[in-house]
Amino acid sequence: MRETAAEVLALIDSDRQFERLLRQGLTPQQVADRTGEDERFVLTVKRMIDRGEPVRPETPEELGFRRFLGQISSREMMDRLRTWPYTFGRIRDYDDYERGSWDEIRNLRRDGLLSDQEYAELKAITDPMPKPPDDPMPWDEGWKPQ
Repeated sequence: MRETAAEVLALIDSDRQFERLLRQGLTPQQVADRTGEDERFVLTVKRMIDRGEPVRPETPEELGFRRFLGQISSREMMDRLRTWPYTFGRIRDYDDYERGSWDEIRNLRRDGLLSDQEYAELKAITDPMPKPPDDPMPWDEGWKPQ
């Protein structure tokens, strides 16, 4: 797990560094030269910036990994997760699942990166939040093809 967390965070940190340097006015080639990375990775980040997409927005998974590796404290992680704007997964069509940020919390717990107490505290916060309905299935009463 330690290796996985370190690899994921290295990619996140790398992309964010590319973004910072590109926003400072460096060309993709200059960023690649400065960081020692392949220019094609820098170009991917540049395209995201050009389209107005966020580059590696922070996620609950990231916070869990950072705490696991000792980069942030448990208190800092929990302070951030207590106020997270959670989204909830839902079933789409027959075999599609649209993930939400709460799925990352469940995964952190499954992987032992959140204690039962931490999970219970976050669950108590999110239980009253509205959840999206799953898409209707053909066998559901009143279903009509769209």
